[in-house]
Amino acid sequence: MAGDQFRVQELNPFMEWHLHATATSLEIASEEAKRIARMIGRKTRVLSEDGAVLSEVDPGQ
Repeated sequence: MAGDQFRVQELNPFMEWHLHATATSLEIASEEAKRIARMIGRKTRVLSEDGAVLSEVDPGQ
């Protein structure tokens, strides 16, 4: 994950968080999380390099 500081995860049907994408900026990661949530209809979240949850997207809200 060289250079990719932010991880985008999706909540899969088994209620487990799954890595879906990485990004070098919080802005790009946040936009990707929103796009993925709309596309698959499930929650997504953005994590920092150290694993802190920075944001969550719920497509139902």
